[in-house]
Amino acid sequence: MSTGMYAAVESSIGPRKHKLEDEVEVSQTLELATSVEMSKVSDEKSQEILGKLQERHLQNKPLISAMRVLTCQFKDKDDNVTDVSSSIVRLAVGWMPILSWFPKLSCSTISADLIAGLTVGVMVIPQSVSYAGIAGLPFVYGMYTAMVPMLTYALFGQSRQLSVGPAALIALLVGEGLRGKLDETECPAWYASDQSKPQSSMCPEEYIKLTVLTSALVGVMQITASFLKLGFLVSFLGHPVISGFTSGAAIIISLSQLKYMLGFDIPKSQYVYETIGNAISDIDQTKIITLLLGAACFFYLILNKKLSQKFKRMKPLGPAGPLICCCVGTLLVWLIPALQDEVAFVKDLPSGLMPFSVSDWELEDLSKVLPTAVSVCLLGYMESIAIANNLAEKHGYKIDAGQELFALGITNLAAGMSSSFPAAASFSRSAVNNSTGARSQLAGLLTSMVMLCTLMFLTPLFYYLPKFTLAAIVMSSVIPLIAISEARKLYAIKKSDFVLWTVAFLGTLFLGVLMGIAIAVLVSLCIVIHESARPQLTILWRIPGTTMYRSVKQESSGAFVPNVFICRIGSSMYFANASFIKDTLLKYVSDLSEVNPTEYMILEMTPVASLDSTAVHVIHDIVADFRARGMHIAFAMVGNCAERTMQKAKLTEYIGARWFFPNVNIAVHFCLLHQSAKKRRGDADTGTITLTSRDLRRQVNAGHEVGISNDMHHDCTMVCVRLAEDLPLMLSDISAAFGNCGITIVRAQIEAFQQGGSKYVFFVKTIAGKGKLSRAAIPHLRKELEGCISCRGFSGAFSQPSRVMSSSSASEKLAEEASEVMELDNSPNATGNLYPGRMVL
Repeated sequence: MSTGMYAAVESSIGPRKHKLEDEVEVSQTLELATSVEMSKVSDEKSQEILGKLQERHLQNKPLISAMRVLTCQFKDKDDNVTDVSSSIVRLAVGWMPILSWFPKLSCSTISADLIAGLTVGVMVIPQSVSYAGIAGLPFVYGMYTAMVPMLTYALFGQSRQLSVGPAALIALLVGEGLRGKLDETECPAWYASDQSKPQSSMCPEEYIKLTVLTSALVGVMQITASFLKLGFLVSFLGHPVISGFTSGAAIIISLSQLKYMLGFDIPKSQYVYETIGNAISDIDQTKIITLLLGAACFFYLILNKKLSQKFKRMKPLGPAGPLICCCVGTLLVWLIPALQDEVAFVKDLPSGLMPFSVSDWELEDLSKVLPTAVSVCLLGYMESIAIANNLAEKHGYKIDAGQELFALGITNLAAGMSSSFPAAASFSRSAVNNSTGARSQLAGLLTSMVMLCTLMFLTPLFYYLPKFTLAAIVMSSVIPLIAISEARKLYAIKKSDFVLWTVAFLGTLFLGVLMGIAIAVLVSLCIVIHESARPQLTILWRIPGTTMYRSVKQESSGAFVPNVFICRIGSSMYFANASFIKDTLLKYVSDLSEVNPTEYMILEMTPVASLDSTAVHVIHDIVADFRARGMHIAFAMVGNCAERTMQKAKLTEYIGARWFFPNVNIAVHFCLLHQSAKKRRGDADTGTITLTSRDLRRQVNAGHEVGISNDMHHDCTMVCVRLAEDLPLMLSDISAAFGNCGITIVRAQIEAFQQGGSKYVFFVKTIAGKGKLSRAAIPHLRKELEGCISCRGFSGAFSQPSRVMSSSSASEKLAEEASEVMELDNSPNATGNLYPGRMVL
């Protein structure tokens, strides 16, 4: 989940650490080990494990889980009071983690959290003021957002190092999403003007009402989603599209601050080309002093960040950089009166607690803020859960995604009640909180207290705070979000992902923020639907000399079985993909009509976890269609759920139970027996094929084969030599062939067959490189081994298609000819099973 945010998270916080207790070379261990005993878990422990898994299964069903939370069932009425109280305590601790971590605080934890909380508090003051401007709100509303949400999250959140409050991306979504949403009755001054200025500056009170309503709606959405277990929805946003959107949004944020750096007003626009065009057209109005001071602040912040990361002694200066800029800038404007005419500064900030804003909620405006609320809800949760998971893994604790979504919902609902815009986790502040040693949510409580003191007593100090300083802080904060290096990486890994990144990036830049995220969501959903509606159909072939069937893409040296087509269906079958599967299978059969005409199709159903009614109808149509063409379909490794669905739909009865097999190899053998019976009896066109007991006792022999695979072992090449007849000294000939090819044997296995013949399995390496054989060396080795077999003068055919051979003696033939026949095949009412002991999957 939230993979689109991980690149930015790791750039701010650092990569995750994966520790191995015993870093031992696996290959060496496997070679040294002689045997490993397989034990079993006790019955009591097995029941306990089963109970845990079933409990998790129920929790993954939101409606059942909600009913279990709200319903208490007790066996003993005398224990009702105790059970109810314990259930309430567990529920309260689950919803309010402060009840569990606060009593466990120690002096060392309090000391560490005090340092971290004060450090982040110093850092968040200038950031909050800057981000309020991005959202189109008065600067003080950023301070409100930095205090109440941080306090609320400390009560309900699980992450010990997460810093929640104003975030640049969320502020941008709010500012662009609510642009122009006030109607003429709410903001008549804007409609009477040339509309060059934003509504937020001309009708601030009405705009603030929309903002707090957005916060409240985001909170309600996130709380509802937590109860319904809908956090998985963010997984539908792929990494390339989120990375592209984030990069485009970061550029838009930076350009929105350009007017404070250049010193003249640039009409605010969510389109990059308009902002750049307006800046270029009025470039002659640039105030050199403002530009120089702003550039100096910007480069100082970048340099300060790099030096604090590189040198340990300068580490405390990293989070203090923005505050240092603010202090220096404020002193310059205050001490040099001439700058007050050249530089824009903050001026008055109201002191005191934030106003209570529930009365500002106007429910009739819900339709206006709904698109913005949905995008903020989605992106805010993705951003927060990505950072929280990263921090939790670093410190060895777990984050419950549902509880985290609930905590963010309560946080934003509280923001809506306290004149704050929507809040989310901050990359930079969370990184500072972590690096300065935060151990619990107490650090967040202390940060909110710093903001409270600032609001109560320190706001007059911000009067001369220059806006170019705030612009430099914003621009330096969002630069890490521009993931151009990620685009290059995607281009090298997969070109289609690079195209998705580019679409989201350019869509955000040239179509606007909300349209950009809409395109990102749409593209992600299209990918999900496309992948789901077009499941992978894997063609299988046999590794010569073995009973293993592998993908033709995975195994480079396999062999097809004549007139038998084997395919693995790569996902569950349902209404969206069933027709595609049918059409693709028909195309495969048509393509093979000349080179290897299909008489039998085997469908390997291991990945098919479930079937719906549409899939049942499609399977019925496939079987009927193929039978009309004189072909037959067998099913291998059908799962429990799929088998039950087929039985309820009487599909198993229609197909015939004998056409279901526990594995592909048995299915292939049955098809070859069936084909042999058809050819011997000459009744291929009668519609009913009879197999006697003699047919069922016939054996499938693959003849002489040589199979070579690089995919069956992690460190060695597997060579399998199957002989239809035994011959002395064959092992020495094979060893000589290996020597001629520069190959050493690591391990060998020999298996003799009851009906005659044997199988040799060798795990080999090259003598020179001590590794697997190259692709160029495999044909040479095959030729050598086939030459060894040919020189021995075997009577059996070499490398011929699998054939059916009888194991019955001559004395048994007459009795078997008179035995009772069994009708197999097209008759759905036929009974009997070729493999009565098969496992039903």
